[in-house]
Amino acid sequence: MILKNIIWFVIYSIVLLFVGRNLLFLPQIIFPEKKPQTQDLRKDVLEKFLKGEKGSYSIYYKDLKTGQEFGIDENKVQTAASLNKVPIVSFLYNQAAHGRQDLEDKIVIQKDDIQDYGTGSLRYKEPGGSYSLKTLTKLMLEQSDNTAAHVLGLRLGTDKIQNYVTSLGLIATNMEDNKTSARDMGRLLEAIYIGRVTNKALKAEMLDFMRDTDFEDRLARDIPDSVPVYHKAADGVGFVHDAGIIDDGKRVFILTILASDIQSEEEAKKTIGKIAKFIYDQQ
Repeated sequence: MILKNIIWFVIYSIVLLFVGRNLLFLPQIIFPEKKPQTQDLRKDVLEKFLKGEKGSYSIYYKDLKTGQEFGIDENKVQTAASLNKVPIVSFLYNQAAHGRQDLEDKIVIQKDDIQDYGTGSLRYKEPGGSYSLKTLTKLMLEQSDNTAAHVLGLRLGTDKIQNYVTSLGLIATNMEDNKTSARDMGRLLEAIYIGRVTNKALKAEMLDFMRDTDFEDRLARDIPDSVPVYHKAADGVGFVHDAGIIDDGKRVFILTILASDIQSEEEAKKTIGKIAKFIYDQQ
């Protein structure tokens, strides 16, 4: 009896010793450690590259096929300038899709409507011309026409445009103060592309107006001509922006680049082109 108890005690001790040695491995089996996500190497490369560039750059990138995204100072609130034309057009085409606006309706340009600065052809036209909402949209996106943006903004209402972009989750965009961020513009372009803004036919029309614009000297400058770049550029004293969708049929991604505190517009445009080409080549 005593011998039997000794034998069981030895067996029990051996079992405890074996289990004890392996308990350290149990948490790894039952609760596997989550490996931290590695930072996108393209972001690392761009951050190093930008250290040698003059000015401040905000960048937002998102691959619409995989959902992968990264940003560099992407939430910085900056002057939107002509980027604010994209929210105006987005709201107009959203309303058109719901039958609340007719894109064939016309607006007669009055003398007080003329915005005699910046870009666009309407500033050089005699007052009294009649233009459809669709034509005004085309002028806004292709020429960045400020008069077209002005009359469409009046028709739609700045407060309603603001409410709309806020509903899309654009937290940094302020139409009254003309502010936005790289991330906000990227999110708006994504909403357009995935069909959240308007219907399929009107989306295609919007994107068509955003291709081969008068401002192909930034995002599109080093991208092959055969690759569609749907984008909106903006300029002002000390800053140069471009926000777009690059879609070669197999890959599609959002890239918005806002450059501020720049000393040379031409150099900033070249830098934006280099960044876009780098991202495109690394896709």
